[in-house]
Amino acid sequence: MDATPQVERSIALDLARHALYVAPAVVLVAGLVRGVDGAASAGLGVALAIANFLATATGLAWGARRSPATLAAVAMGGFVVRMGVLLGAMLLADALFGWVDVIVLGITLFAAHLGLLFWELRSVSLTLAAPGLRRDRSITPPTRTGPEGVTE
Repeated sequence: MDATPQVERSIALDLARHALYVAPAVVLVAGLVRGVDGAASAGLGVALAIANFLATATGLAWGARRSPATLAAVAMGGFVVRMGVLLGAMLLADALFGWVDVIVLGITLFAAHLGLLFWELRSVSLTLAAPGLRRDRSITPPTRTGPEGVTE
């Protein structure tokens, strides 16, 4: 029997890859506008956004293996918990480190989440028959089939 594809993981890794593409530009712009502290805060914001997407994928994958009710509970409850963790991380970073620019950090977190999710809309297959990344945008190469239709 074929293993269930890790749709959540592949989408989160694709989001992280896209975030790493734009992170240098985000850090550069924040540095030009708000100085070194702004650049560091923007870098922290992008890192927190990536961590949030990966945590989301991990939680949803775990919930999906349990039951539909668990998946729904993880999706709704996990969102609230992760938003609280992000707020706590912002407040903790502000309290512990003198260099954190909370305005830049907050704007970067918000813009990174929204921007990356809209960017990812182009890459996601929105059908239940083939969920996850569209085959033409997938990170892993497609498998080849032999003359008899058998996967090599």
